[in-house]
Amino acid sequence: MIPSEKCVLYFRVSSQEQKETGYSPEAQLKLIRAYAQEKGFRAVQTYEDVETAKRTGREKFGEMVEFLKSNPDVRNIIVEKTDRLYRNFRDYVTIDDLDIVIHLVKENEVLSRKSQSHQKFIHGIKVLMAKNYIDNLSEETRKGMIEKAEQGFYPSTAPLGYRNITYKIGEKEIKILAVNEMTSPIVQKLFRLYATGEYSLKKLTRIAQEDGLRNRLGVNKVYKSAINKMLKNPLYSGDFIWCGKLYHGNHPPLITKQLFEMVQDVFEAQMHPKPNKRNFAYTGLITCADCGCSITAEIKKGKYVYYHCTYHRPCQNKAYIREEELGEMFEKIVKDIHISDNFLELVRRSLLESHKDEKEFHDRQISGLNARYSVLKNRIDKIYVDKLDGKISEDDYDSKVTLWRKEIDEVSDMLERHKNADVNYFELGIHILELANRAYSLYVKQKPVERRKLLHIILSNCTFDGVSLCPTYRRPFDLLAKGPSSYEMLPREGSNLGPIG
Repeated sequence: MIPSEKCVLYFRVSSQEQKETGYSPEAQLKLIRAYAQEKGFRAVQTYEDVETAKRTGREKFGEMVEFLKSNPDVRNIIVEKTDRLYRNFRDYVTIDDLDIVIHLVKENEVLSRKSQSHQKFIHGIKVLMAKNYIDNLSEETRKGMIEKAEQGFYPSTAPLGYRNITYKIGEKEIKILAVNEMTSPIVQKLFRLYATGEYSLKKLTRIAQEDGLRNRLGVNKVYKSAINKMLKNPLYSGDFIWCGKLYHGNHPPLITKQLFEMVQDVFEAQMHPKPNKRNFAYTGLITCADCGCSITAEIKKGKYVYYHCTYHRPCQNKAYIREEELGEMFEKIVKDIHISDNFLELVRRSLLESHKDEKEFHDRQISGLNARYSVLKNRIDKIYVDKLDGKISEDDYDSKVTLWRKEIDEVSDMLERHKNADVNYFELGIHILELANRAYSLYVKQKPVERRKLLHIILSNCTFDGVSLCPTYRRPFDLLAKGPSSYEMLPREGSNLGPIG
């Protein structure tokens, strides 16, 4: 390393709340400054962002990007860890286009375009997980807005998985959504199961009833129509529709947006049109590479299925292809996202290692909130005794108890947010990786018509040029398709992950 090589320092806290409760931007800065000094770097700029989890744009991040573009002699960014630098894939692409060296201090990683493929692959997975984690954090209350929906508060009765609590804005009290600890795990389970494409609504309804899920009044069993409505409701991923308009909510999401989109993909796959008497396996998945029209299917000689362009526009692609040949091509496409058992375990452990301080942060907050909850409860118990003894008037008692109970509701809501923040983040990440691990074996065991459900989850489209298929993978499977999948990826000597198995 060249002595006094230039660098920029970047650190971020994801909300004003984290800054005020001591999620320590100072500690981040101290850490990355010490690293720069130890490695012989000269920091020419330092950037700090404080943002809400969903607010569009980061002022200092943008300034840093512009500085690096205009100063080609500065080729290093030093940052605490992956999710402090990236908030989404757009950030990832922006940084990657700069062709610079990224130093992730806590993760002990130095990444550049010269890094090995497995380093880039795991880094990409971490970027994806950082985005999913941020998607699971609730947006801060939007002050100064009059309409409840415009403020991000769902204006109706809490749906399954949530409950209503009272919240005060200025002099006005409103009801907001909080997680229902009894029913939310069942709701999350139903979303995860349906996303696999292996469960019908009828089967999910039976599972929900067996797990004890009841209607909003908690009296009657839930029915298939309620499960269908729930799985299509964007409220569970953080948004809601009110009077025909989509709003972003302040309530804690039970699932990530990505899991919600996977569920909608399964619905779409199951509602494909059936123009012919026979339900062909791969229609709706392929377009013509020449003219862009859909690839359709027809039966020849009463038993052979051939696929070809619909020729709705002038086209040079006159090829016909047998269904069996297409099945083999799709098999190769599915195999390309396969990750081995060992590599699955490696990435799982790498994610847990790189994000363990998020869990420590939530544990600290939960501990502090539990302590505050106990203080408030003790105050209410004590003042009740004082009222019975005549030491305090009825009016003073009512005033203080009302204030403390509202604070208890707020503390309870924050507890639920912290308890659920890490769960969704890790569960979806591991679910995606496990699906990639099992997708190929599932595909080869299924009949052609059943394979389309799996293909719709993995692919957004394929083009056929008369000879071969060119796939367009859905995220994050596009990332997996680019990563190492044909060999065992084991930790290198000196890795702090330890052996696998």
